[in-house]
Amino acid sequence: MKPALYPHNRLIITLLLFVGLVAACKKDPDPVAKSSAKSLSSFTFGSLNPAVTGSISGNAITATVPFGTAITALAPTIVVSDKATVSPASGVSKDFSNTVTYTVTAEDGTTAAYTVNVGVGKSPAKELTAFAFNGLTPAVTATIDPTTKVISATLPAGTDATKLVPTITLSPKATVTPATGAAQDFSKAVTYTVTAEDGTTQAYTATITVALPVNNGTVYIGNLDGYLYALDALTGAKKWEFKAGDAIQATPTVVNGVLYIASWDKKIYALDAVTGAKKWESNPATVVLSQPFAAPIVVNGTLYYGGDIAIYGIDAGTGAKKWEFVGDGIYGWQASPTVVDGIVYGCIRGSAGGKSGLYALNGATGAVKWHQPGIGISESSPAIANGLLYAGSEFDGFNAFDLTTGALKWQFKEATTVHSSPTISNGIAYIGSGIFGSDNQNLYALDALTGAKKWAFPTPDGGTYYSSPIVANGIVYVGGGGTFYAVDAATGAEKWKAKPDVGNLIWSGPVVATGLVYIGIGKKVFAFDAATGAKRWEYETTRTIDHSSPCVIAKDGTVYHAGISGMIQ
Repeated sequence: MKPALYPHNRLIITLLLFVGLVAACKKDPDPVAKSSAKSLSSFTFGSLNPAVTGSISGNAITATVPFGTAITALAPTIVVSDKATVSPASGVSKDFSNTVTYTVTAEDGTTAAYTVNVGVGKSPAKELTAFAFNGLTPAVTATIDPTTKVISATLPAGTDATKLVPTITLSPKATVTPATGAAQDFSKAVTYTVTAEDGTTQAYTATITVALPVNNGTVYIGNLDGYLYALDALTGAKKWEFKAGDAIQATPTVVNGVLYIASWDKKIYALDAVTGAKKWESNPATVVLSQPFAAPIVVNGTLYYGGDIAIYGIDAGTGAKKWEFVGDGIYGWQASPTVVDGIVYGCIRGSAGGKSGLYALNGATGAVKWHQPGIGISESSPAIANGLLYAGSEFDGFNAFDLTTGALKWQFKEATTVHSSPTISNGIAYIGSGIFGSDNQNLYALDALTGAKKWAFPTPDGGTYYSSPIVANGIVYVGGGGTFYAVDAATGAEKWKAKPDVGNLIWSGPVVATGLVYIGIGKKVFAFDAATGAKRWEYETTRTIDHSSPCVIAKDGTVYHAGISGMIQ
């Protein structure tokens, strides 16, 4: 028989069952596992401009920052797995000049190591920062225009620019071609190419000039030793000299910066008038000069010269023969020709008759326009004015001819022997006459239209044999025997005279420029005050200055020739 259950016992049992149920309900569930994720997904230097993000390959991170970045203190921004941490922490500045290791720790405590290597990009800098010629004394530093990339410098006068060695400074890690220290010809533009470390390039152009000498003007004259001298017109200091192969008795001519001179080595030379550098020399096989007394005449690119039995038209730029004209085949064209309106007027020294005498030739071809054989001409170079041609004779004094036909217009026979060249000024023809011991050793002034004598000035110690007169500022200058005279052009009265080199006769003709008058006497070149005759300077050459007369370039570039040139009257 089962025991009876009392109500209070039922309550107790019910409570116990409830408690058991509650206890059963409070039992712990299974625990959640912690994250093991520990990847580093992004590594960026955001402070750089532009930002640089590293490349992640496995556990290796590489990054290249721009050239010039200081990598000893860079702070990266790092992104890692959720619930993971990284050490060193994101945003902490580190020195990346060496490998840096970052440790990522997962939630579950496991770790992964990442190595970071940072490189610096190649330099794009390609500046040419300095350019100097340190081998010069003093050194010359060029100016560099950063916009146009032009290198410019002016070197001292006289510097040889054809083989200069520059010292060049560049941006770090850049190179240059041609290399620094390599000699270059800077007489023309030189291009320098600068190459940056990253391979990009920049071209620079070096334009170097050589300063012109201090320009006091220049006097040019030759001597019997074959030297052509360039002298400072104000001081007489030698600028340069050129040595031909034989004597120089000719007078130099300067046209467009080129000096032309003939020598007894049978050559005509073209020289740079500033430096004396030779531009060309004629070929003695095609241009025969056995009697080079004359001054070369250059007109419109053609040089005209007669030094033997022929007169030549020569290319003034190259020295090549354009044409030649042979006269009588015996006597020489010793006088300088004169060129007017495309016609060349020249004369063969010799007796009257035959093919001697005066000629008018076509300047382009050498074809004869007219010939005057009736007068025995000397070395007197023709002067042209008033539609007339004036020239002296060894036997028939001084003559005027019709320019168009060559017909004789008048003669002045009192001047029995005329070797010098005439000068025409203000309607008056001035001519020197006489040889040693003759009775008409005079400087004459004649009416240029009629030949009537206006006055005669005696030059008793030798006559004005070869020295051709020149007129400037109302004064006639001429060498007579061994004396140099300045004579009033209107009256024939003596203004002054000088005999600075006793014992030497004057064969050279004078030239007047910028207040001074220049002439060669004996071995010397003299400069006198044109108004007073006071000697300004003298320069002694190696040997006698014979027929050669000065040619002067003033500081403003104006060219002055002596009367013997024929062209400049």
